[in-house]
Amino acid sequence: MRKSRALASVMVLAVSAAALAACGGGSGNNHAGGASSPAASGTSGAKPAKDPVTLTFVISNTEDTTAFTKIFDAYQQKTGNKVELQALPGGDYDNLIKTRFSTQDFPDLFLMQPGTKQYVKLRADETLHEWSNEAGVWDNVIDSIKQAQVQDDKIYGVPYGSTGMMGVFYNKDVFAKAGVTPPKNYADLVEIAKKIKAAGVTPFYEGVKDAWPPQIFYFTGWVTQVDPAIGGEGVAKLNSNELKLSDIAELKDLFAKQKELKALGLYQDNVMSGTYDELQNEFGEGKVGMTFMLDGVIAQLEKKFGKDFVAKSVGFFPFPSATDTGTAMITPPNQLMVPDKAKHAAEAIELVKFMLQPENVDLFYANKPGIPIFKGATSELYPVQEDVKKYIDEGKSKVNIQNRLTPSFVDFSKTLQNFFLDGNIDKAIKEFSDNYQKDGKAKVLPGF
Repeated sequence: MRKSRALASVMVLAVSAAALAACGGGSGNNHAGGASSPAASGTSGAKPAKDPVTLTFVISNTEDTTAFTKIFDAYQQKTGNKVELQALPGGDYDNLIKTRFSTQDFPDLFLMQPGTKQYVKLRADETLHEWSNEAGVWDNVIDSIKQAQVQDDKIYGVPYGSTGMMGVFYNKDVFAKAGVTPPKNYADLVEIAKKIKAAGVTPFYEGVKDAWPPQIFYFTGWVTQVDPAIGGEGVAKLNSNELKLSDIAELKDLFAKQKELKALGLYQDNVMSGTYDELQNEFGEGKVGMTFMLDGVIAQLEKKFGKDFVAKSVGFFPFPSATDTGTAMITPPNQLMVPDKAKHAAEAIELVKFMLQPENVDLFYANKPGIPIFKGATSELYPVQEDVKKYIDEGKSKVNIQNRLTPSFVDFSKTLQNFFLDGNIDKAIKEFSDNYQKDGKAKVLPGF
């Protein structure tokens, strides 16, 4: 592992993480880092506030709070203000936040999933502090990550954490055994899979039983295959219901590609019974060569097979295009939100700005390493994360389409389970498209 410096050379972008809630938002907490002292974060000698207050910070109980606690300790030394962490059950976090809003029980600050979908859910224009022109907030945030938070020129959440990633994770030992290297294009990927199968190893593993994993094939394929075809204008039309998912030929082709992989026998036997847990075991034991997966698998593989395995044997490449290696799909981190009517809203806004100071950003990554979203930040990364960062630095990455759309891909996992059973492409894409439109109508979005 080595130190990595985040740069700003990322394409202008715009999964939901909610679509993959079973596996988290890719906040990059993959291995332990060394903690920094409060003095290292530039807080020594500061004078506490005359009238200190205690702020409430609400967070999901699935989040590791160590990094936040370190920053809040430094904040208390500087200001005298304390931050009380309130952890809510992750499985019902969204509903509990909405309930607190409906009863006017506002936290001073809370952590929410990324993207503009949350604005609709929380009636942001009525309830949340707006950050777009706030001084001391956007100086070091990578622009593409910032843009993923913009709706109608407004921003109600400040991204904080690490870049998540989805794509093809591969076992380097399996590739060496089969005598193959990462693909140069999609056709090459299929040929590599065939060679891995010939070497007696399952080329791809798909967790169809768990429902959510098959979606990743489409999210990662979208940024490589669909985005170049429809462009930003097409995404805007999807947001306003001027373009239907079922009318996008390149999206339909992704269904055809996934069907082909199954027909060629390139998935594991009994694909319908595939699970995320079994994937980890088979991958770590060298029985599976590749999987379309999100970065949450890194922490799971480390837990089961150790840091050396992740450092030496796990690699990454994007969903390849017809002509090149493709575009890496990334996801923004969770966002910090401040309710306008919070008891200590003014102090919460200042706390967010404190958290964004470079020394405190580095303190965060020292305790929760991941691919930084801040220019100039440092973080200790695994080689597999460095693989992704190279694509980001070269401008060959794009934010997940789910984070750029206000309607959600409702019941997409169920659609794909049925698709694995019957292989009916037209039926699957029509259902996918119809459910998307229904969600837009349910959210009373313009154009739907």
